[in-house]
Amino acid sequence: MPRIVFQGANLLDGDQPARAQSTVVVEGDRITAVCRGRKLETRPDDRVVDLGGKTLMPGLVSCHFHASYHDITIQPEPLGVEKPPGYLMLCAAQNARTALDCGITSYASAGANAGNIDADLRMAIEDGIVEGPRILAGSKGLDTHGGYTDTEKWWWELGNKGAQRFASGADEFRRVVRDEIKKGAGMIKIFLSGGHAVPHFAGGMSLSRAELDAVLETAHERGAKVRAHCAWRNVILEAVQAGLDVVDHGDQLDEACIEAMARARTFLVPSMFFTWQMLSPQAALALATEEQMAPLRAEFDNMVRRVPEAQRAGVRMVIGDDYGIIVLRHGRYAEELEFYVKTVGIAPLDVLRWATKNGGELMGLPVGTIEEGKLADLLVVDGDPSVDIAVLQDRQKLRAIVKGGRFVKDAL
Repeated sequence: MPRIVFQGANLLDGDQPARAQSTVVVEGDRITAVCRGRKLETRPDDRVVDLGGKTLMPGLVSCHFHASYHDITIQPEPLGVEKPPGYLMLCAAQNARTALDCGITSYASAGANAGNIDADLRMAIEDGIVEGPRILAGSKGLDTHGGYTDTEKWWWELGNKGAQRFASGADEFRRVVRDEIKKGAGMIKIFLSGGHAVPHFAGGMSLSRAELDAVLETAHERGAKVRAHCAWRNVILEAVQAGLDVVDHGDQLDEACIEAMARARTFLVPSMFFTWQMLSPQAALALATEEQMAPLRAEFDNMVRRVPEAQRAGVRMVIGDDYGIIVLRHGRYAEELEFYVKTVGIAPLDVLRWATKNGGELMGLPVGTIEEGKLADLLVVDGDPSVDIAVLQDRQKLRAIVKGGRFVKDAL
């Protein structure tokens, strides 16, 4: 079988500092050898690529991705019914291709915006109908009747609830979770609290503890993960204790939350880039209500302080945000990485670990690091992102994008 032999690489393997003069061998869709300081014996049919010091790194993994979001506002209105399903699927396919072109070779959905859009798109990508990243498909967002995301006016009586699905009681939540998994979801999305531009609600956790336990038990026994829009401190603590896999946002994070998440190995998606955009003078603040905007500044400032603490404590953090909202369009993914370095104060190598190794662990796939046996999802970068992480924003500097041992982009 023909191999690809990358020689002379500045290797960022997803976990360790860069290693010069490294060689990586790809055979089929897998990495079969990684070595440093020596050239391997090649075969006549090998493609030998001398990188001349360019960086070889894992493909990026986005762990909060809404494929069909396209210029949406954050007004409290039902998502998933703003356009017809076919239109939203075309948006999803376009956004998936944009992500791949930006070096994102895998993404975990943060909730399907319409129908089974993630699972259907994944099928089309796997069958070669369209190009895109690997997908951990999401469910519709699950919430209780009258919960934080039940924004439909009672007199509308919509039959199509769009991106949301509502249930009441443990047994009904079990049925809904089973149905979402049957339709292809590998990540169940639930809404447990207000906050992070979802209007605050006079109450605690949206789901009862019995309902939350039913969601977690049902998903886990079928091999699916559960993520939650979860911004409030007490809700974070209870959800982590219950066994939640992924906390989205975590805006009221504190020392107790950090300790609990580090101990439980819970993933955190800080998703602060969206908040920063909303707080910037350039943002179209008229798109948001006063109720949505009022708490954002205090919670953002809290996260600027707490995220470095969480990093030091060993919390597994990953990248991803609400791209597709009108102030944060798809394609700006690499700006998020620079934001965490320059605004939040996280070391570039740590942010790159969030975007590769940690993301691969959340996906549950052999991606995110460059090791023997892992899938060959790779980027060749003209520059060193561990020195200047902003280099990933320049698509011209992405000289090659490899997914499963196949060049998606080849400008070497």
